[in-house]
Formats: sequence, C-alpha cells, structure tokens
Amino acid sequence: MVSEASLFPSISPFREGVLALGHGHQMHWQLSGNPQGQPVLWIHGGPGSSASPMHRRLFDPQKYLIIQYDQRGCGRSQPKGEVQHNTTQDLLADIERLRQMLGLPVWHVAGGSWGGSLALLYAQAHPEVVSRLLLRSPFLCTDREIDAYLLTPPAACQAQWQQLVDLCHQAGPTTILRYSQAVFLGNAGAADTAVNRSRQIELARAWAVYEAAMDAFPVDTRPPTRFDDEALIARYRVHLHYLWFRCFIERPILSHPERLKHLDLTMVHGDHDALCPFENSLDIQRQVPNARLVRVAGAGHNAFDARMVKALMHEISAWTFE
Repeated sequence: MVSEASLFPSISPFREGVLALGHGHQMHWQLSGNPQGQPVLWIHGGPGSSASPMHRRLFDPQKYLIIQYDQRGCGRSQPKGEVQHNTTQDLLADIERLRQMLGLPVWHVAGGSWGGSLALLYAQAHPEVVSRLLLRSPFLCTDREIDAYLLTPPAACQAQWQQLVDLCHQAGPTTILRYSQAVFLGNAGAADTAVNRSRQIELARAWAVYEAAMDAFPVDTRPPTRFDDEALIARYRVHLHYLWFRCFIERPILSHPERLKHLDLTMVHGDHDALCPFENSLDIQRQVPNARLVRVAGAGHNAFDARMVKALMHEISAWTFE
C-alpha cells in the first residue's frame, strides 16, 4: 500500500453539487484544488464504485482544478444502486453534461480500470474537448476479460472465487451473473424479505472479498472484515448489471483510434494485473502508435500500490502547459 507521504496532502472539495440527469437520476460532483488551475477530470472505476478522496491526491492542488463525480447509481449519486436508465451510453452523455455545466471548453481526462474504458470512449466521441488522456490499467470490456474474471482467476484468488461460486450454486458465467442479479434485484425466490436481505448481504460480501483479492494480486491480502452492507449491495447491483449486459459495448472500445492521434495519451499499467491484462495497453499502443505506455513491473491492478502511484505521479508531473 502506498505511503501517505508520497501523495499530495489531503484536501476537501471547495465546491460540490448535484446535476439532474433525467429519469430521476442525480449526479453528485465535486471540485478540488485550484479554481483557476488546469481542469482535469478523474473518472472512477467499477462499475459500481465511486469517487475517492485518494484519487485527487495524485494531482498538485496548486496546479489543477480536480473534477470528480459519482456515476449513475454510485456513491453519493441518487437513486443509489439504480440500474434503470443506466447504460454506458448514459454515462458518456453524463460526462459531457458535466463539462458543459462547468463551462469548460477543454479538459484533461484521466480514468482507471472501468474509468479507463469510459475515458477512451469519451475521448473518441468528443476528441475536440480532450487535451490529455491518462489511462490507469484500462479495461476494454471484451468477452475474454469478463469471462476470465468470472471463471478463471489466478490460483492465489481461487479460494475467494470458490466461496462466491458456492453461493451462486454453479460455476458458469451466465449462472453466476443470473443468480447474483436475482439476489440483488430481490427476485431470488425468497418470499421473506428478511431472508432475501440476508442473501444480499452475504453475496455482496463475497463479491467484495473476491474483487479485493483480484485487485491486490499478485500481493496476498487479508479479506476485509468490516463492511458497509448497504453500500456494497448498491455497488454490486450496478456492478452485476453492467457485467450481465457486457458493459453495453457492441463493438470494440477502440473503434476510432484515429481520433486519439492528436492527444497526449499515456497509459500506466501493472504487468501482473489480474483484472485488466497488461495486453490491453499494448493493444491500445498498437492502434495509437504515439501513445506512451508505462509498464509498472511487478504491479497488479491496485491503484495505490506504491509502484503504481509513483509511476502515475511521475507522468502527471511531466505535463507541461503553454
């Protein structure tokens, strides 16, 4: 885990609010750092996660206007855990609404994991408003990646995966997702609400333990012992919704690589990543030859592995502005 001393000091947002998105969705957003600084958007991962105070500490608060938000159904956005009117296309439109609401003609965009997926898609859809693109361990939403997550974890994560599979009763990717969705949507065959709530808590904890193990790999990690059950249930409602629909991606994420060739595009990726394989960034570099790829030797998916933080902050510190 990263040392607190290696990050910029902890700061609080100087402004935050909610943005109405339609169909009852309200996006929570927050601004930190320098109101007159270079605007940089951080897109959180997941799906189902939320903005973290740690992410803004990667950026010099004297230099940057740091923009964070919670995606639909996530974190402090409302309704929490809502999956209706919640697709990748909705999320991309939300990012552009946020930029327009803030009155920013151009911004830098950074995202990790699933946030990297959205950053790639957004930059291709709106290349004229993106100056720099920073991807931390990008997820490309391929069937290969999703099925590997559901079916073939590394040996070090087998015990946590087996616990999850046992709760879902079968090991096929469709049945894992179908059972989990049924539980989190309250339709798992339990007439007693209390019984189904107990199932939701048990399953959400199992997903959290498994995801934590995959995130930490190749480092062994102790399973979490404290849980915010309500937050976990909302998180995995959204998480499983996106996995079930294969992240609403109908063609390869990098369908228009030519739209990225004008960008300062950097990828920082651990070469032992169990969730988003290092080959993802190699594939992006093949299609966008001017992209810079930083290989973080020995690191996995954990955004706050000390080696990952050092690499990210080194790349950000090298940014220059006219």
